[in-house]
Amino acid sequence: MSIHEIKGKGVNRARVVCDGCGREEVVTCNYLHRPGRVWVPDAGQINRKMTGQGWAEVKGKLHCPACEAKRKATGMTKTTTAPAAKPAEALRQPSREQRREIVDMLREVYDPEAERYRRNDTDATVADVLGVMPGWVAEIREAFFGPDGGNEGIEAATERLAALEHEIRAISDLAGKQQEAASKKLAEVSAMRAELGRIKGAVGPRALRAAGVK
Repeated sequence: MSIHEIKGKGVNRARVVCDGCGREEVVTCNYLHRPGRVWVPDAGQINRKMTGQGWAEVKGKLHCPACEAKRKATGMTKTTTAPAAKPAEALRQPSREQRREIVDMLREVYDPEAERYRRNDTDATVADVLGVMPGWVAEIREAFFGPDGGNEGIEAATERLAALEHEIRAISDLAGKQQEAASKKLAEVSAMRAELGRIKGAVGPRALRAAGVK
């Protein structure tokens, strides 16, 4: 891909050269910091700008609109557009400085002996604070500190939940026993009412009124 930096003060720019005919374009762009204090044009940003203007990236080479039209007309290899760069972006790794920051923070928030995070921290919270990918934190934590054993907040909540479940079971057992006792009392009342009805039928109303039974 023919992208060349343009040195000098002012707006950051780069020179883009067609790998087919040599046509040149100058575009504004960001510059990325590379190891060794080197700054290079942001190829991804430039590529998106050029493809938006009709250029195409083919096997790592840039073709201007005219060369791209000729390539399609002659049935050459299928064009690879900007979205094809996503797999490479997904494989990017943290810089040395980012790795150091992740390690330093893990030393503060992860308990290697308990194999869990302290308080309510997780891979995601560490990544959010440092502005990095959670997968980077998980990889470094797994390699140098320990497994993802949750955190103190999760463990405390789990213990509290277990205690509440125990209390609920105890209350449910007590309620069941009380319901059983109430059912027995109701059965006794029903039996007594039935016996009273039988007596009333056998003795007769007059005798019951004389005895004061209603």
